Amino acid sequence: MTARRTRIRDRSPSEVILGEDTLRIPADTGLLEDRDLLPGIRLLASHAKLQPGERVLVAPCGGGLLTAWAAKVAASGESRIRVTGMDTNLLATNATHALLAANAVSDATVRVGLPDRSEHSFDVFLMPLPKGRDLARMWLLHGALATRPGGRIIIAGPNSGGIQSFARDAALLLGEGVLGAYKAGSRVFEFHLGARPSEDLPDLFCSPGLRSGSYRTYSIRFAGRDLTVCTRPGVFSRDGLDEGTRCLIDALSVLPDDDVLDLGCGAGVIGMASAIMAPSAQITLVDVDALAIECAAETLRRNGIDRAKVLLSDGFSATRGRRYSLILTNPPFHAGHGVSLLQTERFIGEAHERLLPGGRLVLVANRFLPYASLLQQVYGSVEVLASTSKFCVYSATRVQA
Repeated sequence: MTARRTRIRDRSPSEVILGEDTLRIPADTGLLEDRDLLPGIRLLASHAKLQPGERVLVAPCGGGLLTAWAAKVAASGESRIRVTGMDTNLLATNATHALLAANAVSDATVRVGLPDRSEHSFDVFLMPLPKGRDLARMWLLHGALATRPGGRIIIAGPNSGGIQSFARDAALLLGEGVLGAYKAGSRVFEFHLGARPSEDLPDLFCSPGLRSGSYRTYSIRFAGRDLTVCTRPGVFSRDGLDEGTRCLIDALSVLPDDDVLDLGCGAGVIGMASAIMAPSAQITLVDVDALAIECAAETLRRNGIDRAKVLLSDGFSATRGRRYSLILTNPPFHAGHGVSLLQTERFIGEAHERLLPGGRLVLVANRFLPYASLLQQVYGSVEVLASTSKFCVYSATRVQA
């Protein structure tokens, strides 16, 4: 799993005005953007003047507002503007596709992943500020690598989110920029790229995990082994093993003939622990974020685990209807500023359908969340495997065919 991004459904606007354009928000996806970013996104759209023939990169594209706005500008007249939206999160790219369709905009490319030198050179890079300093630095570095010398890089975000300090970071990489606009607690900064970043990067941009092929690592002890966990910015529990996951793997029991799904695998700790406990079991790890998938695969590789599969998947979407004897998860529905019980209920029901008769769903959750009652309603057979002052590990068994 990654830094927790969830759909905003309640009180989502049906329309958002950006620049001179009004964008319709599809009711079935809601607004995926962080609400704190909306003023900055509006400000960026008002400030950025896209020119005919320009190749425009929007990254991270989030829920697609800036991508759809740029694509609508591209569709007007004879602009010949080419727009690409990129994000590592499949929820974000799916929402961007839906937003483009809802606004009858087809002339845009949406891709999962990070931009890099292999991309066609972009003339303009539009970057809404993501949460997390290293995550923002990673996106800026990769976006700059994909921008042509002389191109424009425009970043926007809230003062409360650190846009001013991040602009100082950007100046170390790109050279001095200018404050393009400010309003409603948000700012827009514009930079002109003199040359693409070279191998000799400022120290701030040399942290492990920022560049492709590099990882921040930490060690954990499990089943008598010292294991390496590989992470990158935006991947859940990046700086060390979180208490909830530790609680789950310590309570875990995997049988040799189990067919195991690690749902929302993050850096791959739960799937790795399962493979170590039962080397002959079939192990599949899935996550909605491409960076998590990359890190999980590297975690498995470095620890000599070569029989597990790692898939990019929005929930169960990539598992093609397969059913499992054991589903393991540290679910992502309890972070951010609230708790999405609607998502929790849906997940519990979907997991039940994906279990074989007698199969188990084992999950860890904050004690204050009503997982026990929700699980009892669907599964009937529920037990607590372990608990701490903060977390409970639940095991729910599918009893009927």
